[in-house]
Amino acid sequence: MFQKYDLVYVNLNPKKWHTQAWIRPCVVIQNNLFNSKSATLVVIPLTSNLKKPFPSEFIIKSSKENWLKEDSRFLWTQIITIDKDFIVEKIWELEKIYYKEVKNAIKITLDLDDDF
Repeated sequence: MFQKYDLVYVNLNPKKWHTQAWIRPCVVIQNNLFNSKSATLVVIPLTSNLKKPFPSEFIIKSSKENWLKEDSRFLWTQIITIDKDFIVEKIWELEKIYYKEVKNAIKITLDLDDDF
């Protein structure tokens, strides 16, 4: 079973317009109840392109704890729901130090306040 904050390699082909493509790491952001019951997952793709991120994006450093091959930018604006069959493999999980940044990115991108 996949858990919220898992890092997974996902096959996002074929590319369409401005979406991410290829097999790339993604962060699972869907809650664990849906993860256990649904055939789909909500994920955020990562990219090794570290250009200055939007306010809702941040850099995840590669580490022995997360097993990412290189530093990666969290692409919140590319949120996608995928079928679990598109997962190539589970990498590991995102370190807890990034949880607050994930939640903040969601709040910024969706314009949510603290009362939501």
